[in-house]
Amino acid sequence: MLSCAYSPCRALHKLPNNQAVHMLRMNYHAYACFQIACLLLSTTVFSLPVLSASTPDTLTLRQFLRSVLDTHPLLQSAAFERNIADAELQNALGSFDPVIRAGYDLKYEGSQATPDKINHLVADVELPLNTLFGPKLFAGFARGIGTSLNPEFRTPSVGQTFLGFSVPLWSGVATDRRRTNLEKARLRPLLADANQRLEQNNLLRAAALQYWTWSEALEQLHIAEQVLMIAVQRAEFIASRARRGEVAALDSVEAMQEVERRRGDVYRARRFLEQASIDASIFFWTEAGLPRPLTQFPQRLPELPRLDSTQVLLDRVRAMTLRPEMQRLDFNQQSTVLDLNLAQEGQKPFIEAKTQWMYYPESNIADNFKLGLNFHLPVFFRSAQAQTDLLSISLERIRLQTAQTSRVITADIDNAISALQRAAERVEAAEKEANYAVRMEEGERKRFLAGETALLIVNLRERATAEARVRVVSAKADYLRAWVFYHWATGDMLRLLQ
Repeated sequence: MLSCAYSPCRALHKLPNNQAVHMLRMNYHAYACFQIACLLLSTTVFSLPVLSASTPDTLTLRQFLRSVLDTHPLLQSAAFERNIADAELQNALGSFDPVIRAGYDLKYEGSQATPDKINHLVADVELPLNTLFGPKLFAGFARGIGTSLNPEFRTPSVGQTFLGFSVPLWSGVATDRRRTNLEKARLRPLLADANQRLEQNNLLRAAALQYWTWSEALEQLHIAEQVLMIAVQRAEFIASRARRGEVAALDSVEAMQEVERRRGDVYRARRFLEQASIDASIFFWTEAGLPRPLTQFPQRLPELPRLDSTQVLLDRVRAMTLRPEMQRLDFNQQSTVLDLNLAQEGQKPFIEAKTQWMYYPESNIADNFKLGLNFHLPVFFRSAQAQTDLLSISLERIRLQTAQTSRVITADIDNAISALQRAAERVEAAEKEANYAVRMEEGERKRFLAGETALLIVNLRERATAEARVRVVSAKADYLRAWVFYHWATGDMLRLLQ
């Protein structure tokens, strides 16, 4: 609220009665006009708009966060996580690609009666299958002639065609290294999404918190400027009266002192706004990845959003799956289980059966085949047992980390709800304080008109009103910051963009 520093009762006691009455009427008429103007200005100042401005220079929180989401380099860098996951999946799929193999050996001795000692050609294609037992199919062509060639590889002069497969019979039936790596690679997008979401949530939280600090600084600057404007108008009024000898010159000095005091408060508030604006500009980038100047102002502090108790219960449940920390632990658990299954397969003997059917074009006989069996058995299985033990320990550690992370998430949500409740109570208390400060200021003005108080007391009442309004702004900003923290705690920062 505003008050006037001029009292028409001063400096009139020495005048004649008729002149004093005439000047008293004139002074009261002028003072009443000024008082009405002050009251109108005070009403406008105290009833600041809380909705976002409609000017094109206003940047809403949604627009600010959308710009951060679309253009910030950290998020663009985090987007490569999915590309890395795709590359790792392609690498794992490469283990099941068909493999073409070929070899040719020739040994020729022209000084001998039979110069062709070895003339051996073999070419085949092998195809591993991603199925139970993990069989491998192969087909090819072989031609082997020569006096010194191993009889096993010797064929008719036209060669032979063969088709066969190999399959494990014990270790490797449920899984093997190829299939395990592929299953882990298929889980990799889960980790990529978790890492990307973690980076996104943390960045959006920092940006939103800075945005409301920026908006708070702007509100405080408005208050400081409006209080300064009140002091400047009153000082001009008192100075004009002092020049006419209607008030003491010391009243003008006191009014100017208050002007400079409030001007200093404006400079300080302006510095806070500049700092908040610079800090907010860190999050502002162009689509080309270049720093973008921040020339707009934030929206005024809006009406405070309210939290529904039913929504809180739902958010608590959803947070356990939405929070990136839980997603990363889920990936680690599934990946470790796959490694443990592979290690348990390594504790079994390795037995591989092979069969091959051969066709000779010359004989046109289809009953040529070859069977084989490979056996591999470590004596103590120490490496496989050690791997199993280590992976079992890793699973237990992940279980404990999951329990701890779940507790932390619950605590984060509780802290956010507590911050919202206390901030709401502070807003209510600060608004009541501001209303009482206005009433005290108005009462002090009435006393001043009656000559029962001094300009200093009126100034103190105005300062108390301004400080109360600043506390209202601070409490509202803290509530909005707690609102941001709540969305971060529940893992749903994108809801702020809706």
